[in-house]
Amino acid sequence: MRTVREYYVDAFNAESLFGFRMIISASSLLILLYCLGLSALVWRANSKGYENKFMSVLLVCEGIKASFIIAQLTPYIRRYEWLQDILWHWTIDVFFMAHITAVIMYLCIPIYYRLNRLSFMNKQAIKKHAWYIAPALGITIWFLIRTLPFFYVSDATWIVCEEGKDAELDIWFGEEQDWMNEEIDKFNEEGGCAANFEATITTQPPGLWLIALGSPLVSLLALLFIRSSIKSYNEGDNPDFSKSLTSRSLYIGFLGKVILLLFWLGLLIFISAVNGDQVTFVDETLWRYGNPDFTERMLYFLWIFSLTITPAAIAFEAMMFVHATLKDTVFGIDNNLRKTFSTAVFTGIGVISFIIGSELMESVIGYGAAGGVFVGVSLLAVRKPILIIIDKASTRFIPSTHTEEETAYLEAYATAMEDRIITDEERKLLTTVATAYGLNEKIVNQLEEEYNARLQEEDAQKTVDVGLSEEEDTPEPLN
Repeated sequence: MRTVREYYVDAFNAESLFGFRMIISASSLLILLYCLGLSALVWRANSKGYENKFMSVLLVCEGIKASFIIAQLTPYIRRYEWLQDILWHWTIDVFFMAHITAVIMYLCIPIYYRLNRLSFMNKQAIKKHAWYIAPALGITIWFLIRTLPFFYVSDATWIVCEEGKDAELDIWFGEEQDWMNEEIDKFNEEGGCAANFEATITTQPPGLWLIALGSPLVSLLALLFIRSSIKSYNEGDNPDFSKSLTSRSLYIGFLGKVILLLFWLGLLIFISAVNGDQVTFVDETLWRYGNPDFTERMLYFLWIFSLTITPAAIAFEAMMFVHATLKDTVFGIDNNLRKTFSTAVFTGIGVISFIIGSELMESVIGYGAAGGVFVGVSLLAVRKPILIIIDKASTRFIPSTHTEEETAYLEAYATAMEDRIITDEERKLLTTVATAYGLNEKIVNQLEEEYNARLQEEDAQKTVDVGLSEEEDTPEPLN
């Protein structure tokens, strides 16, 4: 049996894309914790608001959906099969309960955010109970269908390989099936095992794939619901929409998630088309531990990369949900979310670029790490321009917004800063304004820093414009 050390060494070697899958697993766990924390924050922001309760429960479901491969963080080997027996309930039962619950809650959007054509659903009596009935219904549905053949994972086995020997089966649960032996034959036909490993293959019921692949379509329906509600609000037919959520942030969150999930579907279709058949986790094992050519290595990378999309989509959606819900109650949430977004995107670009560079260099000179190091150093060299681009994109997603009191203080501060100097008398006046509007010192300092930073940007831009103007006015030398 493999040891824990062998498992983690294997997970971070070049053939395993330098731990790419393990990084995704760790990120999925962080996104789960992130969503749980945001859920608690949304709930506490207005614990009596039914919209907040609804959004809080939905964030928990989305976090669980993002955590589908966290079991890979643990020693996923036969020696710790008892641990996988426990985690299996999270991977299947909890995961698909969350999926079904999320689908039901998407369909409940017209209850909490009025749509003209479905205005009969927007009733206070329904709002009061729908937020907890939906998860109760999702859990009930899963327990009713989980043992049906269309949804039931009935059999699983370990593929046990020792380098130079034929692969063998070691049943995990269920019974040995003909398709398991067919998969083993694929290894043995290529000359046996090319490495030491233990991996699992299971039955893959079409019902589970239907639930997972149907999620983008239901998300698209939810997007249409939100768009319709925004349209009603803009036409003056939905005055309550803006009380609890900022329509733009909510819409962007759903839109970003739908685009990423549709991209995920397209990527799976592309990988299956190149592979010549539907791709499953069995193919991943073959591409990792068989004798893959360059095309199969690229398919392996794309398959692992596809696992990043759902967690990334959910993390983006959660971030925008929180901005929509808390922007009027938590000062500075805009800046904090933008910093989180920028850091996450830059880190993701770095990891993916390192792996792609390594794979390309491996195919050229046979030493992949050189390509990864070169790409990593290059990214660090151009870090600032990349971060500026990401910051500009994040500003479009999450624009700075202020309450009426904060806006009033900014106007007073802007007037005092016309000569770029704050006198003692002006400072006393600003302090009086801040006190009158109930703004504490922390908020005042952040507002002033924000305004000063904007002034510096304007000054820098003016300097650049003047320099360009002088260059244009300079006459060309006579020959």
